[in-house]
Amino acid sequence: MSERPESLQNPLPPPELSDGKLQGFDLTGRRIIVYGAEKPAATAIVDGLREAGASVGVTSAATDGTSLYRLKKAGGDAPTESVDLSNGTNVQVATRKISKALGGVDAAIVAPNMYFAGPLRKTLDADVQRVLMSNVGGVYAAFRSASREFKDRPGRLITVLDASAVRGLTNLSLYSAAQSGVIGLVRALSQELAPTGTTVNAIVVGWTDSSPGRGPSAVDDNLLLRFIPMRRFGEAQEVAPLAVYLASEASGYITGQAIQVDGGVLKHL
Repeated sequence: MSERPESLQNPLPPPELSDGKLQGFDLTGRRIIVYGAEKPAATAIVDGLREAGASVGVTSAATDGTSLYRLKKAGGDAPTESVDLSNGTNVQVATRKISKALGGVDAAIVAPNMYFAGPLRKTLDADVQRVLMSNVGGVYAAFRSASREFKDRPGRLITVLDASAVRGLTNLSLYSAAQSGVIGLVRALSQELAPTGTTVNAIVVGWTDSSPGRGPSAVDDNLLLRFIPMRRFGEAQEVAPLAVYLASEASGYITGQAIQVDGGVLKHL
């Protein structure tokens, strides 16, 4: 009987976890890049990764003044690069610089940050190009660049998306298409990279205290809150523990998933 093709063989054993460690929440020695660290959820993830022991480098998702100001606050003393995620060459150069500073890369987390709201009939071709390239194209470029730094080691690729990736809303057709396109990328790459031991997952974040246009925080004053089963907006730091786990050795059998951190709203709508 002929041997199975190399791509169908199991190349790696399950990861070994150190005794006495809280499984999935110890990142000591792991080197991680967070792209789009100026986004509130991504900033919280950076803090969580550091608390778990990881060495973290950060980039922006865009190069406007506000993004760079927030990036500086998120980065602190970490290796930091200003990046336009829609520019693949820019992403590749920044990734190499951070990888060199960290001594390698074990995981990458991407938070595309190009929000767009507008009716279909008033959307311009330039809007389509910009939003698709900054979201789908940006995550693709970051995953491609980071995966090259994994060399022959299994890595972790994670993206942080908005609720519109899985639910359509009026005037968000372009943004929703761009965000949901990233889920397709996650699913395809989870198949392509699985034989190497690399996992690819998405975290889908519901409405938080930093969501655009979320409205007041009192249930009686905000119709949106009445649709959230927990009757409150999420907080950015509530995303961090899941990102820490998915970036760890312990998550080696979880791939191709879009996991929702949303207070139950995306099951309700």
